[in-house]
Amino acid sequence: MAIACLADNSLMDLETFASLFSGSPFKPLLRHRNAVLDALLHLNRQIQSLSSEKMQVPSSTPWIKELPHQLELLEQEVLSRLQRPSLTAQPREVVIDILQTQSQLAHQIFRLSERLSYRPLRLPVEMIVPLNNLTRQFGKTVYELRQGVIELNELSQGGFRKQHSKTQGGFRKSLACYVDELRKISHEIREQTCQMESEIDPVDVALLFLILDDISDLSLWMRSLVTHLQA
Repeated sequence: MAIACLADNSLMDLETFASLFSGSPFKPLLRHRNAVLDALLHLNRQIQSLSSEKMQVPSSTPWIKELPHQLELLEQEVLSRLQRPSLTAQPREVVIDILQTQSQLAHQIFRLSERLSYRPLRLPVEMIVPLNNLTRQFGKTVYELRQGVIELNELSQGGFRKQHSKTQGGFRKSLACYVDELRKISHEIREQTCQMESEIDPVDVALLFLILDDISDLSLWMRSLVTHLQA
């Protein structure tokens, strides 16, 4: 009889345990991160219009309308799950920090996308090559970020903490080089624009400077994401 009671209590404990620790915040956090990386791919395709000899405003795409709502739902799910007990290797503050970084990165993506959709830039032909260098470097930086984050995600899910830390250190240095080069090219274009300002419509100058500012800000948030990812 006593044994039966112990068995019943044990079963009840397991059921209670399962109900309490069923909702990890990391699955929606990872889905949120992957959605942000997908948005970067869309933005990269959009930004290539800057290097075209006949610059055109990219047509409106569904992702810029759908993704903000999708990310908001995932953010709410992460925060909701953080309110419940969960078996997690990371403190609540770490999860919130990563989520905020991903959300800031998404915000920069949306803002830059809106800038690019405003109107086609009318710039001198002398600026085509520098802008081509900018868009090419932006594409390389996005690719480096995506590949590195995917690898870190796989190591984290596999529990390879030492390898994750080592890979993260190397990846951080590599991405920093890409980001520094991107910001350098952006600065050079800004200087060239100032030199040719009399030949360019003031509206185009202002819009180009805003785009360059957004690219620089975005690149810093890309680097910040790698810094905040933990095993």
